Amino acid sequence: MPRKKDPVGPIIDATMQLAALGGWRNVTLYDIARESGMDVADVVAAVGSRNGIISEIAARADAVMLSAVDDDWPDEAIRDRLFTLLIARFDYLKPHREGLRAVLASLPGDPMSAVALMAGPGQRAMRLALESAGVSTGGIAGALRMKALGLAYARTFRTFLNDDSADLAKTMAALDKALSGLDRLAGRFRRGRSPFSDNEIAGQAADARPATG
Repeated sequence: MPRKKDPVGPIIDATMQLAALGGWRNVTLYDIARESGMDVADVVAAVGSRNGIISEIAARADAVMLSAVDDDWPDEAIRDRLFTLLIARFDYLKPHREGLRAVLASLPGDPMSAVALMAGPGQRAMRLALESAGVSTGGIAGALRMKALGLAYARTFRTFLNDDSADLAKTMAALDKALSGLDRLAGRFRRGRSPFSDNEIAGQAADARPATG
């Protein structure tokens, strides 16, 4: 049985191309339908709205990010896991970089797009990255971890938008630097241990064990 054709992929491609050429504010559902070779009704049925397209991009980037988890995960440091996850996300977004730059340029005058791009999907991505790397996002400490990683990601994203290297070398360097600064961004937790380090995870496990002797 043939696989059902994915209508969202062409819609995303068409939208990002249009945004890159004429600016996000000028992109309409009619334009997207024409560019993708679909009816407007089918576009709306697939994504709901222009901001729904942004949410779809974020969701697909998250899916690619999660697929980066592999069998070697237990042997890798938390920081290396986060690096692998976020670079996978950037790699998915690379073909849409020009369009995303246009979307971001419009955000000061388009609060709904800002919410669609930065609020829910952004928090979800950071939560998924941390949890997939083996870092808890529960409680106040978890919220601070999410905020810290979000700041590191945002800094790297600015570099990514202007990264003209073929292999995202500038983005990788920026992410490496940003992750190195997570301790300073998030502060120190629990007897001086970093909230992102393997020592912290080990410390949590040790504290959970009953005392002996």
